Amino acid sequence: MSQIKTGIIGFGNMGKNHVRLVSEINDFNLIGVYDNDPVKTSAAEHYSFKFFSTVNELFSSVEAVIIASPSSTHHKLALEAAKTGLHTLVEKPLGVDSKEAVEICNAFKETQSVLAVGHVERFNPVILEVEKLLEHEEVIAVNIRRFSPRDERINDVDVVQDLLIHDLDIVINCLNRSGIKRLHANGRTAYNEYFVDYAHALIEFNDGVLATLEASRVTEDKVRDIDIHTRNSFIRMDLLHRTVTITRRTNCKLDTGYSPTYRQENIIEKVFIQMVEPLRAELIDFAKCIKTGSKPRVTGEDACYALEIIDKIKQQIYETRS
Repeated sequence: MSQIKTGIIGFGNMGKNHVRLVSEINDFNLIGVYDNDPVKTSAAEHYSFKFFSTVNELFSSVEAVIIASPSSTHHKLALEAAKTGLHTLVEKPLGVDSKEAVEICNAFKETQSVLAVGHVERFNPVILEVEKLLEHEEVIAVNIRRFSPRDERINDVDVVQDLLIHDLDIVINCLNRSGIKRLHANGRTAYNEYFVDYAHALIEFNDGVLATLEASRVTEDKVRDIDIHTRNSFIRMDLLHRTVTITRRTNCKLDTGYSPTYRQENIIEKVFIQMVEPLRAELIDFAKCIKTGSKPRVTGEDACYALEIIDKIKQQIYETRS
């Protein structure tokens, strides 16, 4: 199969990252970009690709589209892409709620087109490595913290859909697939009376595993930490710096023949993580699915399930606040 004629909707920070990588990956042929912001499109002469004046014009010129526009636009654009028969990668969240997400999934089931969803942390090499490690571990609990400073560009979703959804997706699709038994969530606003900027959720899975998710966009530091407690080890991950440290219990004792003896209480392992840009890996997976018909790492169904749980978390938070 020749290069995939590809268009990108949205030329903000995320859209520009897609433009950079789609231009570099041989599987793609970047045809052009659409953005409804005239300030962004006014810089069109500085780029080698075309800026389309309408979405329909872009859709009629490509085989695949990447939707990297604001979350509130995903539903309408994805349905149009499905109707046009385009292979589509939608940045997370797939919709503003699970109802929108299900409508999108159903629309793509009527086509032969690929629907992939941009939960980019699933392609983080740290997550890929830990998935393999946990095949041999009995997980007791998972604690995840995702903190960021305020980003005034994001004004159409709360912290639950903006940040916490990343870690919920990781927990329910990578670390525990047993289903959720119960959850409790709360949150607080900081900058906007309508949108929660700090959220905390406690989830109990059917197999007894506990997960604590904490997300903030009022923190003047960027934190992306995951701690996993297992029966035989403690695994600490830093998604920002791409490090994994495993602490294991040991009974090692060295008798030197004289006092004192040396005792090793635990062993600390530093896991080597290959430096792969997650967004590049996500796009390569998207191209592979288009060319081979294989299943995306993050499917529409995955995104629907994550948003179903997100809706329950938001319901608890906002009902408590009202």
